[in-house]
Order: sequence, then C-alpha cells, then structure tokens
Amino acid sequence: MRLVFLRHGQTAENTVRRISTRRPGPPLDATGRRQAAQAGRRLAALPGVAGVLTSPLRRAVETADIVAAAVGTPVRVAEELAECDAGEMEGRLHDDIAAQIDETWHRWLRLGDLDHPFSPTGECARAAVSRVRRLVERLDGPGGAEQTFVLVGHGTLFRIVLPHLCANLSAEFVLADPGIDNTEQVDAVRVDGALRCESWRGSPLPAPVRARPR
Repeated sequence: MRLVFLRHGQTAENTVRRISTRRPGPPLDATGRRQAAQAGRRLAALPGVAGVLTSPLRRAVETADIVAAAVGTPVRVAEELAECDAGEMEGRLHDDIAAQIDETWHRWLRLGDLDHPFSPTGECARAAVSRVRRLVERLDGPGGAEQTFVLVGHGTLFRIVLPHLCANLSAEFVLADPGIDNTEQVDAVRVDGALRCESWRGSPLPAPVRARPR
C-alpha cells in the first residue's frame, strides 16, 4: 500500500497565517485552485491510484475534487482527516501566538506529550494520531495492499501524526522542517507490516532519520 499525504491548496487565510481548523472553513483562492490542478497532473502519473480521501473541510474537499478529476478516481470524505481542532486559538493569527504554538509543538513532538491539547479547549495530539491511524488500518485491509491512496488533509495534522505512523520518521526531523506547504506531499509505503516514509515534501527522505524505535 502506498499513501500520499497531500496538503490542500492555498486559501486567503493561509496568506495571513490565520488559524482555521473548523468546518466549513475557507475555500481555495485562485492560487489554491491552480496548485490543486498542478498536484492533480503530478499525481495522475502515479500507477494504481484507487481513491482520493479528503478532510471534510471545504478547502480540502475542493482540492480533492480537482485532484480526483485529474487522477480519474472517486472522492470519499474521511472525517479522520479533519484538521486538529485549535479550540480557543481558532481565528487567531499565527504570529500573534507563535510562542504558544512553539510550546505546543515542543510538548507534542520533542517531549511526546500526546495528551497536551492544541489549546485548553482544543484537540490533543493523541486523538488526532488515533483517528488517522484507524483510517490507515482500514485502507490496509483486504484489497488495499497493492493500491495507492491520496489523502488530502492539513499541514498541522500531518506534522502531528506522521512521526507516530511512520516507523522511520523522527520527531526531531519534523520539528526541524519548516512545514508542509500548500499541495506539498509526503509519500509513505507499507513495508513488512510497518508504514515507512519515502519522501518528504517531494524530496527523498535522508537516512537514517529515526531517532528512537516505536
């Protein structure tokens, strides 16, 4: 099984770094639609794409619709791919609360404190990791082993969950990375029962990047 974790295209909120985690959320802007079309052409070259699954948020659904049309596969909404709920930080500008966000990433990835919430009223990392893991396990069931699935979701969600899903991906590697930009992708494959990251934001993963066994 091959999984392509694709971040949605750009929105107006992305350009000002405004936190938007709740549905329906903003639509793609003109740049975002162009990015989605480019991603669709890129992914159409992949063999054996069995389906495109998307977060229920509007920007992800719009991206998925454009990608699926290019790939020639149906779209399914997967609640598990919704963005991690920011709680009381919803609608705030990233730059205004950068110190709080940095502390959250430190707690989640460096300290492994998955029960720490995004904000006092937000979702914790453990819940986000658990729901995406359930989705991956379903896709890896009978008939899915030789297939490729495109999962359209969100930058924060993917940065949280991928170090906990991929056996060769370290939290330190993800923390050092500037982040997954609009319509950038992370590729992972199931090898000997474990999910392994093959490329991060379009570049082959340096080896070794695993800091500790999981």
